[in-house]
Amino acid sequence: MSILGALQAGVSGLSSQSSAMGAVADNIANMNTVGYKNNNVSFSTLVTKQISSNKYSSGGVQPHSSQSISAQGLLSSVSSSTSLAISGSGFFVVNSSGLGNETWAYTRAGDFKPDETGFLVNSGGYYAQAWSLLPWDGTPTASTVEINGIIYMKAYKNDAGQTVYINDNIVDKTNLRGIDLSKIGGTATPTTQIAFGANLPSSTRIGDSHAVSTLVYDSLGNPSNVSLNYQKAAANAWTLNSSIPSGAAAINLYNNEGLVYASTVQMEFSEVPSEGATIKIGDTTFTFTSSPSGTDTTQVDISSGELPTILKNFLSAVQANIRDGGRFSINNNSIEVTQSVTGDELEFDCSGCLACVQSSADINPASGLPLGKFTLSSISDDIRNAAYIDFTSNPALNDEITIDGVKFIFANEPVSYTGDDVYVGDPTANDVATNVKNLVKAIQNSAVTEPERFVASGITMEIIPSSTGNDITLSNISLSGYDSGYIQGGSTKTITDPITNTFTYNGIAQLGSTIPAIMFNSDGTPKTINVKDMEVYWANGAQDMTGNVAEGDGIRIALNMGYENTSSGLTSLSGNFNTSYINQDGATFGSYTGVTVSDTGIVTAVFSNGETQPIAVIPLAMFTNADGMEALNNNVWIATTTSGTPLLTQATTGGAGEIVASALESSTVDLASEFSNMIVVQRAYSAAGKIITTADEMLQELTSLI
Repeated sequence: MSILGALQAGVSGLSSQSSAMGAVADNIANMNTVGYKNNNVSFSTLVTKQISSNKYSSGGVQPHSSQSISAQGLLSSVSSSTSLAISGSGFFVVNSSGLGNETWAYTRAGDFKPDETGFLVNSGGYYAQAWSLLPWDGTPTASTVEINGIIYMKAYKNDAGQTVYINDNIVDKTNLRGIDLSKIGGTATPTTQIAFGANLPSSTRIGDSHAVSTLVYDSLGNPSNVSLNYQKAAANAWTLNSSIPSGAAAINLYNNEGLVYASTVQMEFSEVPSEGATIKIGDTTFTFTSSPSGTDTTQVDISSGELPTILKNFLSAVQANIRDGGRFSINNNSIEVTQSVTGDELEFDCSGCLACVQSSADINPASGLPLGKFTLSSISDDIRNAAYIDFTSNPALNDEITIDGVKFIFANEPVSYTGDDVYVGDPTANDVATNVKNLVKAIQNSAVTEPERFVASGITMEIIPSSTGNDITLSNISLSGYDSGYIQGGSTKTITDPITNTFTYNGIAQLGSTIPAIMFNSDGTPKTINVKDMEVYWANGAQDMTGNVAEGDGIRIALNMGYENTSSGLTSLSGNFNTSYINQDGATFGSYTGVTVSDTGIVTAVFSNGETQPIAVIPLAMFTNADGMEALNNNVWIATTTSGTPLLTQATTGGAGEIVASALESSTVDLASEFSNMIVVQRAYSAAGKIITTADEMLQELTSLI
């Protein structure tokens, strides 16, 4: 029994050492295989139950093969930007098909190159898988990634054009996609986000302003300059408005509740309007003519043939017919309209004037033809606090109005600003807008406190509460014709109610005429940021940025001014105004030239115009026991119950390590060690063979005794 047992032990030794030699052979053969992990064979005893303490029963040996999958190989530099290595514990997620519909596996072999269809594939025929990126559309449940202050979401468009939001914890073809460089091509992408930081000096006087300028790209790739204008409204409080670029019809700013915070439109002229051309504003149609009637104030004289003069005539006609005419102003070849805190909504129809660029606004999706219409939105009632008086006709002689106890009289008396009664002047000698100006001038020269709260705006007198003034009282209103209004934080009041500075929005007390766009803490960091995004209507054929994606429009432009209670964006500290950074996405047309991969796995397409566009994130898979994975051909492994399920994470997080571009991970094979192992295995094999020959001789000796 002992001799036969020794013979069997020798056989098991030969078999085990053969396995060890096979591992050495594989290791040496793969010493230049990218990402290869060396194999090891360890041995354990086979023990036979001893039936007697006086005799020994041999068992032998059994081999156990393992692969040091978790071992880190040396990194070597290469020239290809799509060759990737991992410095850490993670694994690339790969699939044997570019479409992700075959075998899912994990590898450290990052020698990826585009195949004939454009997918990134390694030398083993496995395709790199990644999370696709799109500009964040505001969906709160989307998984987002912030890149240089711009927020992207893990999502892609399917063949039907629908947005598919990725679950970044699941390994399947719905949530992971091959990186297809052939579909990048040339591109012009619209701006969807603007991230910026600036210091709005705390020493700025109330009423003064500062502007942050940036570029905005439309869907055709046209760049436009836009200024975001911050005006100090009170200590630590600033309001915000936006300029309007050439080629746009309207811009709206929205607060965090989706309420209109500011609105600007323009009528931009490329040439002198033709005879009989019309523009309709609200219910009033203005006609451009070279022979206007002296009594028709809606006619615009174009007889000079000079556009600057014609625009002045147009502005005069507007202010004589449209309430709150101070909203209208001339800017080069445009009439711009910036919504006031007392202004109502106005619809513009420029379809009857081809000289106006905005005649091409509002493209009908059915016909593809422009309707030439756009809207000046009113500031939402919930966030504004102001009153107004519209003079619908000239005051009559001796008409009067009492403000804060001071009586203002329209009378054929010498203008006087002293005493209890103020004489404004003869109203019959002026047009309505001039009488409004005279009344405001009289108020500003009177004993009324903070008279700058009264503003002449065409035929409208605006009454704009400040953050410091007393309540305003209006009484004894004896005017021949007027309309009035008073909106305070969503409530409608009468003009004879005290016009107060304080109102409530979302349960928080506010001061002044509107909620601030941004409030600062005493340490200069933002306390609240109330403006969220920007809406743009174009008149140049580009896609409107309204958020109505289902109707074919683009998404609104998100404004990222930093985060509350941090100095990551806007601040209000001492010193000068300065812009610290501006980042926006979008680009004019450019041809695809290549990709770069960051240490966090962000795959960024590079274009000939110098622009870049993040397109995907290469995740790394982590395992509880990476050495427990099962090996497949072509230097990949699959998950097993021993390894545990993969946990996907972005590089540089969760211990996954970083991705190194233009580098490869070398094999972990140590050639010197393998040669040493080979000698040891060979000697052990020879020794096991000697056991067999010796046992054989002993058996022969035993049989010869018979």
